[in-house]
Amino acid sequence: MAAAPPDGAVTWFGTPDDPSSGDARGALVRVLSSDRGRTAGAGVYLSGRRLLTCAHVINLALGLRSLSPHNPGEVTLDVSFPVLSAVELHQARLVAWIPPRSAQYGPVADGSLEWDGDLAVLELDEAPPPPVSPVRWLEMERGQQVRAWYGGGQPFSYADARVGAYDGRICYLDGQLSGAAVDEGYSGGPLWSVTDRAAVGLVVGRITAPDGVFSAQHTLRRSWGLGWQSVLRELARVGAAPEQVNGSRERSAATLAEAESVRDMMVGPLHSLLGDPRARADHATVLATQLTLRAPGDGSAPTVEELAHLLSGTERALPTLAESLAPKVADDPRGRAELDRLLALGRLTEAARLLSVAEHRALVVKLEHLTEHDPGLLPRAATAALPYVDLPRSLQAARLAPSAVPAVVHELEGWYGDGSPVPDESPRLPALLRVVEYVAAETSGDLARQALREWSARVAARLGIHSSALQERRGDADRWSRRSAPAGVRVLVELDRYAKDPADHYRCSVWRLRPDGTPARAASESDRPRTGREIARLIREVAGGAEGAGDGVALVAVSVPPDALELALDEWDGAGAEEYISARLGEDFHLVLRCPKIRRRSRTGPADLKRRWNARHQSDTLLADHRIGGRAGLIGLLKTTHRDTARVLVHGSTEHRGELLPVCLVMGVPVVLWDRATPGPDDCAPLDALAPHGPVDGLPERVRHFRVRAYADRVVPARPALVWEDIELPLPDELQLADPSEGTERTG
Repeated sequence: MAAAPPDGAVTWFGTPDDPSSGDARGALVRVLSSDRGRTAGAGVYLSGRRLLTCAHVINLALGLRSLSPHNPGEVTLDVSFPVLSAVELHQARLVAWIPPRSAQYGPVADGSLEWDGDLAVLELDEAPPPPVSPVRWLEMERGQQVRAWYGGGQPFSYADARVGAYDGRICYLDGQLSGAAVDEGYSGGPLWSVTDRAAVGLVVGRITAPDGVFSAQHTLRRSWGLGWQSVLRELARVGAAPEQVNGSRERSAATLAEAESVRDMMVGPLHSLLGDPRARADHATVLATQLTLRAPGDGSAPTVEELAHLLSGTERALPTLAESLAPKVADDPRGRAELDRLLALGRLTEAARLLSVAEHRALVVKLEHLTEHDPGLLPRAATAALPYVDLPRSLQAARLAPSAVPAVVHELEGWYGDGSPVPDESPRLPALLRVVEYVAAETSGDLARQALREWSARVAARLGIHSSALQERRGDADRWSRRSAPAGVRVLVELDRYAKDPADHYRCSVWRLRPDGTPARAASESDRPRTGREIARLIREVAGGAEGAGDGVALVAVSVPPDALELALDEWDGAGAEEYISARLGEDFHLVLRCPKIRRRSRTGPADLKRRWNARHQSDTLLADHRIGGRAGLIGLLKTTHRDTARVLVHGSTEHRGELLPVCLVMGVPVVLWDRATPGPDDCAPLDALAPHGPVDGLPERVRHFRVRAYADRVVPARPALVWEDIELPLPDELQLADPSEGTERTG
């Protein structure tokens, strides 16, 4: 959004009478009645998941008295975004309520012409997708030309008016006798200043002539609303004021003076960099094009003061200008110093941002594409890249929707330094670039990785960041991406039974993997069948006595017969009689299951397993519950739309799982999770704490944490079971054994 010209004067970057940027309809919200039959009013998208409207619009939507002061509670309303679709509805929950009130803080009588308060904040389940976007907010001033829209957002519904009076409380709006007038359905919508190209308040009500014969003395086409200053005060009073809305806050006199000082300080470096009018005209024309502003075609140049005004108040204007100036000063130390000075001044403003228009557009497109294929990529990379930073809430979740990428980038732009040393007092690498380097390191495609790194290098060069600083962070990212999932010892276990073995007893063979990945036999099953407690003790001894036993949590991969997938192996306790604390296998190890006898029933099993395992970071989790269509339905999905799916979450009864689990294993699904304690098809909530859709490589550790809590708390009934077929942990050839029912002797 472009900054308003000083004192309403015509500037080189367009004129107040011919604004070149868009309007507020990208943030307009339609609030529907509870029966979805009509438009109750309008609203405006603030940022993130929050919407703003009037309290009386909520009352109208719920079928209540319009000016009722009673808080309706955490009700959920249907809303839509006209810029998206008139029929696509979203649910928004009421989270802040400021009732209509009289000047004496009492109730408002029906028929009142004006009142105070009357605001409500709604929260969506997730941030809306583009092109929905926040508007820029500025303070309201008397004389501004404003525009409002009906909640339905129809282009022809705009109503133009002039702010005739504003006393810091409510504003009065006078409309012309042509076009539309503010009427029912406009309340709660933004008042858009056409000159400033920003929202300056909300529509609240209209003043109508009394019943009877119309007189020339009657008020005509007068409506009223709340200025942005008034809205912020009301929201702050109930703790609902946004910390930042698209880079603009309520500006005090001190803030305005500070902004003016920064603008004045920009004039010096701009004179040094663009003192030549011809060069200034060339760069300003490019800048205007990038910002979708109009520039005159007469060859003239803006004044340096006009350029400073634009840079200090228009989002992304400064980095966009710096992008075109950077090649010019690449070999000019003095010019580079002036550009660094200009960028440093930009960090004192709220509008500059970190990225240029083109840089921002390119990054968002790349990250949206990657996020669509790997929803956990950006949160995973940000967590590793910024371990000491409180990440935004969207990055604390395990998965990120592509529609949330612009908001995440917007927030990460605000963190400028990564805290690491840099050479020659050069600028620090911004947090956003560090995250991009970690995303690139974790990206599987060579072209995508190269594109991200080239983008990062261009931005770093434009910012004057020393190349060694970028290379050092790139090396950190590469080392992180090469991390191995299991940090501790790896133990392979094979369980089986002979036909005449006692119930609940199993023959057990144990191998530990050497550091080079070769297996070393640690125990044989040939001596006798063992109880679960005995097997647990044996596994503890092998894992504890292996080289590197103290380096991390050991991975214990247990191969079981097809009829033992529901066996409670994780609850087998290997603690000795003299030990004070229990030692269940599921608490101390990453205990996972394998069933090679089922997997070998497919001719393409090894190839399927390898393909799916290698795609585990890019594929979504498939939920296999009672709606999947049973065995045939699951087979169809795994052969078509989920051909590369590596993770299946199975919900349902024991019988239902017994039908679906073999399908997953035969078709090479390497990661299968289920709750063996689930009594019915719809009881899936207990496993939500595992973040089953989260980063796949962390799933064994999340399962272990869950088991520790579940064993200690009898209220938690869930007992997760996890099949984990890591292709880096192949079974020794000697584990391909004969069916024990065919004899009493085993072959090695």
